[in-house]
Amino acid sequence: MIRTRKLKKVRPIAFDREKRVLLIRKNAVIDKKINFDGKIIVGMDACIWAAIECDEILIGKASYLKGDVRCRKATVGAKTEFNSIVGDEILIQNGCRGRVVKGKKVILRKGVEIENLEADIAYIDGISKLGRVNVKKVVAAKSV
Repeated sequence: MIRTRKLKKVRPIAFDREKRVLLIRKNAVIDKKINFDGKIIVGMDACIWAAIECDEILIGKASYLKGDVRCRKATVGAKTEFNSIVGDEILIQNGCRGRVVKGKKVILRKGVEIENLEADIAYIDGISKLGRVNVKKVVAAKSV
């Protein structure tokens, strides 16, 4: 007889109330709205279909966010697809694709595709594809 280990059922969301951190595990699929007063960490390859409201969010590589994200500070991992992100400080890594980005300070790395960008200050590092741009100040540089 062959013995196999029993698979543990892992919940897609874990949180720590004392540190105010919510963790969405990698490869998780979430379809309910998340409203959290603290920091959210999204693992890579996660798929979130609903809206997110939080203080700070860190999105892992190659994630898919269909809902709207509202936060104070956001860091979007490489090759992530998203609908809209609204916040004060937004950093978008290499190869991301999105519809709307609105923020006070937005940093775009190379290879980013955005349909609509609205910001007070936009730092564009490398070549990116931007549709409609409404920015007060642009700082552009070419990365090596």
